[in-house]
Amino acid sequence: MNSLILAIQNDQGIDSVSLTIALLIIIAFFVGWAINRITILRIHKHSEQVKELSAIMQHTLNSSNNYVLKLSVQERYAHNMHGDFLPEEGMSYEESLAYIHPDDRHLYTEALRRLLEGEKTTECLFRWDWSQKEHKEEWHWMRDIGIAEYANPAMKTPANFFCTLTDETERILHEQQDMEMTDRYRNIFDQSLVGLAFYDKEGKLMAANKKMRDILKFQTENDPFYYNSTIYDMPTFRDVLFDRQPQELYFCTKSMIIERGVNCYTELRFHPVKNEKGELLFITFSIRDITQERELYLENKHNEARIRQQNQAIERYENELQYLMENCDMRFFRINIQDRICTFYKGMSVAELSLNFDELIDHFVDSPFKQGLREYETYFSVQRTDLTHMRPFFHESEDLQWNFIESVPFFDENGKMMGTYGVVRNVTNLIEKQERLKEETERANQSGLRKSTFMANMTHEIRTPLNAIVGFSDVLPMMSTSEEKQEIIRVIMNNCDMLLRLVNDILAVSSLETAGIEITPKEVDFAKVFADASTILAQRVQNPQVKFITDNPYDTFVTTLDSGRMQQVITNFVTNAVKYTQEGHIKIGYRYEQREGRNGLYMYCEDTGTGIPKEDQAKVFERFVKLNDYVQGTGLGLSICKAIADGCQGDIGLISEGEGTGSTFWIWIPCERRETRNEEGGRRNE
Repeated sequence: MNSLILAIQNDQGIDSVSLTIALLIIIAFFVGWAINRITILRIHKHSEQVKELSAIMQHTLNSSNNYVLKLSVQERYAHNMHGDFLPEEGMSYEESLAYIHPDDRHLYTEALRRLLEGEKTTECLFRWDWSQKEHKEEWHWMRDIGIAEYANPAMKTPANFFCTLTDETERILHEQQDMEMTDRYRNIFDQSLVGLAFYDKEGKLMAANKKMRDILKFQTENDPFYYNSTIYDMPTFRDVLFDRQPQELYFCTKSMIIERGVNCYTELRFHPVKNEKGELLFITFSIRDITQERELYLENKHNEARIRQQNQAIERYENELQYLMENCDMRFFRINIQDRICTFYKGMSVAELSLNFDELIDHFVDSPFKQGLREYETYFSVQRTDLTHMRPFFHESEDLQWNFIESVPFFDENGKMMGTYGVVRNVTNLIEKQERLKEETERANQSGLRKSTFMANMTHEIRTPLNAIVGFSDVLPMMSTSEEKQEIIRVIMNNCDMLLRLVNDILAVSSLETAGIEITPKEVDFAKVFADASTILAQRVQNPQVKFITDNPYDTFVTTLDSGRMQQVITNFVTNAVKYTQEGHIKIGYRYEQREGRNGLYMYCEDTGTGIPKEDQAKVFERFVKLNDYVQGTGLGLSICKAIADGCQGDIGLISEGEGTGSTFWIWIPCERRETRNEEGGRRNE
């Protein structure tokens, strides 16, 4: 019984253990299933996140214009992972080097070397030939970020390289353009012909170019005198920029900065730069030294009056030339090479004349156009412009004329020359006007040159009598005898007279250029006027080897004329004769004479001096002309006489057979003699 009970108890113990084991197995199954389910859910969630992240990265790559490559280290071969940077089949390492700019290959190989040696990432910038994509040579700047991939952590050599390539061509080109633009503006700023400077809103100097430093005489490039003060403290702006309120200013003034020795005339521009709210950002300041311009302006102003007459003459001829150019005699022409015909048109479509080549050639006289018609295939194949001398086309005349011919070839669709067309202009009058204009310009230039020579000689001409007057005046008190004093006084008086004549000549020329010569006719007895003038002029002939002769044929000669001007003329004649006559005589006289149906007074001065060459006689009455620079004088006396003759509607001239034959200067003034008595009792004084 006990054994049975024990057996039953043993069976119950075994069932309890089994039940417990079974229960544990069931619990473990459900726990495993729950863990597996949770793991699957987490994996799914991570997979979705990876997909989402992959999509974001893919979208980012697509929008960033980047390329991703995979380079197998063992195979030394690269494939596209993103984008089409390489061909679809990929490219070997050696092939890729051919597309890299020769100057940048070392950068690329150095980056790969560093990855092989263990660096995780590298970066380089190189130029890639884009011709593989666009079929034309075009270098693109590519930034390469390389990452090394290892098959397992124990490997020392990476299995692959992943390269992210970014096209930075546009950015680099923009940077280069910005740099070039910056350098260009910096060069413009530094090399400007105008002084430029920038000031901050407080008026402190920020930068000044070289021209500004030169004008304001900076002692150093960063002169503390200018950099430590403000623009409002500068003397030029101190009185115009009230309360330090900058405003737009532009004016010319004399700039003086005593501390730096600045003393010049300047053109200044003051410009405040403000933002959209009207707040001052900075101030630009420019300065230009116009001292020389001002001096030139003043000098030109003084010269304008002297050359006004020449400019008027030139302007007249320029207007005539302009009129001829606007109303020139012009024809259109068209040459047909195949038919060897030249057709002229007065209008665009109305044919006026047709000539074959043989007839056309006969019109030209030794002209390139004439030879060109014989060799038209080469001559007319390019545009031509010729000035030809030829017989007229459109009217019968033996006179040759100048024509300006412009021709342009025309071709068919195959490029074969068919002929030429153009214009022919009769420029005969234009050529003649150009020659006249050239002559007038030459005359104006010669006149200006003579004026310059005259001004250069004035110092010497005036200094000579002044030196004599001052020198002999100092000597005069030292003379002991009256004879010596009289001789010194005579020399002083002669030089005073010479100086007075110089001043009178200058004043006379000044009056000629401003208001012209003034003629005041009055009734006078010219016989007495002439006698008085002869007495005075006789004292000027002090050479004992020269006789002074007067010819006064009338006791009285009452007429109406400007006796003062007549005395001025005969005085200039005698003064001129004295300078050039060393022996023989000087003779002055007058007579009543008729010319071209008008009565008048003929007055002359005859000398036995050096004479005047034939080629120089036409210009002796021009201003500032001196045929002998070694003889003292201004070259104005005879030109003043000419102006007096013109003012009196008279005539003037000279008679000379050449050098060594003496000269006779004469003037004829129209007038009527009121009283003619005792004509046969005229007197002759020697």
